[in-house]
Amino acid sequence: MINRGGDIQNARVRFAPSPTGRLHLGSARTALFNWLVARGSGGAIILRLEDTDKERSSEEFERDIMESLRWIGLDWDEGPDVGGGYGPYRQSERMGIYPEYAARLLEEGRAYRCYCTPEELKERKNAAVGEGRAWRYDRKCLGLTEEERALLEAQGRPYAVRFRVPEGEVTVNDVLRGEVKVDASEIDDFIIMRSDGRASFHLAVVVDDITMEVTHVIRGDDHLTNAVRHVLLFTALGAEPPMFLHHSLLMGIDGTKLSKRHGATSVSDYRDMGYLPQALVNYLALLSWSPGNDREIFTPGELVEEFSVGGVSAGKAIFDLDKLNWLNRQHMKALSDSELTDLVIDHLDQSFPRQKLEIAVASVRNGMETLADIEKQPLDIYVQPAGKLSEKSLKELEKSPDLKEALGLLVSTFRKYPSNDMATAEGIVVELRQEAKERGWKAKTVLWPFRLAVTGQTVGPDLTYLIMFWGPGGCADRVEATMRTLEERDE
Repeated sequence: MINRGGDIQNARVRFAPSPTGRLHLGSARTALFNWLVARGSGGAIILRLEDTDKERSSEEFERDIMESLRWIGLDWDEGPDVGGGYGPYRQSERMGIYPEYAARLLEEGRAYRCYCTPEELKERKNAAVGEGRAWRYDRKCLGLTEEERALLEAQGRPYAVRFRVPEGEVTVNDVLRGEVKVDASEIDDFIIMRSDGRASFHLAVVVDDITMEVTHVIRGDDHLTNAVRHVLLFTALGAEPPMFLHHSLLMGIDGTKLSKRHGATSVSDYRDMGYLPQALVNYLALLSWSPGNDREIFTPGELVEEFSVGGVSAGKAIFDLDKLNWLNRQHMKALSDSELTDLVIDHLDQSFPRQKLEIAVASVRNGMETLADIEKQPLDIYVQPAGKLSEKSLKELEKSPDLKEALGLLVSTFRKYPSNDMATAEGIVVELRQEAKERGWKAKTVLWPFRLAVTGQTVGPDLTYLIMFWGPGGCADRVEATMRTLEERDE
C-alpha cells in the first residue's frame, strides 16, 4: 500500500532485465529505485531474468548484469543465483507455466486462436495503409466459423493465441501520473502465445508478476503503453494489478535517449573508467528524485533512509557527466588515504612499504577526478634515483640564486629532524620559509631547489608529502646526491 506521503510498506518489487547486453545506466537506475523501495519499505526485491530472446541473450551479459549490480552495492532477496520460494527466476525456465494461463483465457473466451500468417498480416496492413486507414488487427480469426476453424486445424495450420481486448476504458494506476485512462478501442488484440508455442512478453510478464506476488512495478515510462495491456491481462486472470511507477527515461545532454553516441552507457564502462560505485549510485538516484532540500551527497545507506517515491518526478532525467564527475570527487574526498590506496593499489609500485604508498597517494589525490586518474599523476618522482636529474632539470636548478647556500641550508635543516610525521614535515617547511626571510630571500630561493633536488621536477605534490615520503634524513640524502651531481658537472 502507498500512504498519502507516497511511502510504501512491505513492497515486493522486481527488476527484470533481458540479458541481451551489458547493464545500461538507465536499467541500473531502474534497479536502484526498486532496491530503494524494497529496502526502505521492509519488503523484498526479486531479480528476474527475461532471457527468452535466445538469439541475443547470453551468459556473458547475464554475468555482467549481476556483477554490475553487486558492484554498485545492490543485492536481491530472490533470484537465479540465490533462489527463493517463487522460482525459477529465469523466464526460459518458466516456459511450462505460461500455456496453462493462455488455455484458461481461451476456455473463458477471453482469447482466441489466430491462424493468420505473417505474410497475410503484412498484406492486409499494407492495404490499410494504402487506403489511409490506421492498422490494427482486424479480428479476422475471431470471426471464423467452427467449420473454418476445423478445416485449418485439419490442415495443421500453425496458430498464435490473441487476447480479446474488451470494450470500455482501461485504467493504469501510476504513482507519478495518477490514473492513466485509455480507451480499449485504441488497443488491438495482441498476441499472448506465439505460433511456436512460446509465451509473448506480455503474458510472461503478467504471469510472472502474479505468481511471484509482485506488489509494485517500477520501470521506465517506455513501458507505460505495455502497462495498459498488462492491466487487461491481470484483470482477465482474476488478479489485482500491481501499483505502477513509470519513471522517466535517462536522456543524453541533447534530450534524446541515452545511447552509445553520447559516450559510455554501461555500468561496467564507468567502473573501468574509475568511478566509485557509491558516486554512481548517488548520481543515478538524483536523476528524477529529490530529497526535498538542497542536499546532494548521499551514501547508499542514507539513500535508503531518505528515499520516498513522493520525491520522484516524471520530468526528464538528463545525464550530465560534469555533475557525475563532481559527485565522484566528493565521494573520493570522503575516503581515507588508506581506503583510496586500496582502490588504486594495482597501479602502484608495490615494492614500497604500504605506509609510503599511502603517502604517495595522499600527495596526488587532489589532482584526481576518478580512480583512473592515478595514471596521470606524477608518481614517477618517487622512483626517481637520488641525484639522477635530467639535463633540463639540472639547468633549471643552476638558475637558482644563492644555490650553494640554499642547498646547504636544506641539508642542515633536514638533519635536525629525526622524526617523520605530518606535523614535522609542516614544521620543516615553515622553518625553511623563515630562514629564507631572515636571509632576505624569497621563499622560492630555497623551496624551488628543494623540489628540484629531491624530485628532479619543477612541479609536483606539496613539499610536506615529499618530506613524509623520504623522511627528513632521506630528503637530506637526496639533496646531497644532487649537490655531488652538480659538483661533477663543474669539474
